[in-house]
Amino acid sequence: MQRACGMIGFFAMSAFRATVVLALVFGSIASAQAEPGFSGMQLQGVGERIAKALGMEKPMGVLIRDVAVGEAAAKAGLERGDLIVEFADRKIDTFDSLIKAATKTSVGQTVEVEVLRGGKKVEVKMTLGRKPPTWKIANGAVANLPDAGLTLAAITPNIRKRFNLRWGAVGVLVTLIDPEHAQRTIIKRGDVIVQVNQKDVWLPSQIVTAYQDAKTAKRDRLLLLVERLGAYEFMLLPVR
Repeated sequence: MQRACGMIGFFAMSAFRATVVLALVFGSIASAQAEPGFSGMQLQGVGERIAKALGMEKPMGVLIRDVAVGEAAAKAGLERGDLIVEFADRKIDTFDSLIKAATKTSVGQTVEVEVLRGGKKVEVKMTLGRKPPTWKIANGAVANLPDAGLTLAAITPNIRKRFNLRWGAVGVLVTLIDPEHAQRTIIKRGDVIVQVNQKDVWLPSQIVTAYQDAKTAKRDRLLLLVERLGAYEFMLLPVR
């Protein structure tokens, strides 16, 4: 059975034990090299059972499980369910062959990608980007916002697993709500704050600073973009 991988620029999972996440972040594979290009794909290898289900004689290629909004794969038009069979002029027959091809790329490089989509061949050109700060969180960070009754945490791999956050969720996680504020706030434990006043956030300190800045400017609300259970909603956070 072949390995499977979810990718932030690529990170690994077992094909038949998708709940077991291995700490294999693509950018760290080639730490001695220049930063490889970032595609923003979550991937899974093709084992014998998947190949049989697809009517293939033998396993080949790598399946796209998800694409990150606004990143290289999405911009190129790659979709969930696409089967990558060629990447950067290399035939992709196993997951490892894709890893080898991807680690030789660079930021800003345009690569040709060939996929099978519904049994039909599709070719796209993808310009690889740089991994955004929202995907680079390695060290834990926590902050309290007493006036709003919120405890906030950066989304590290451990936090993502502990709170069962979806692969593409980025932002700052609400881990606790002060009971005294619970009845008068629309924010809930488990919410992911993606933006504050239309600016991306990925560290708790960014939200604390935005709150204090609003208080200094005598604004009574902050506009939050919140992800809850995979859906997005704009919410107003009172500034007290």
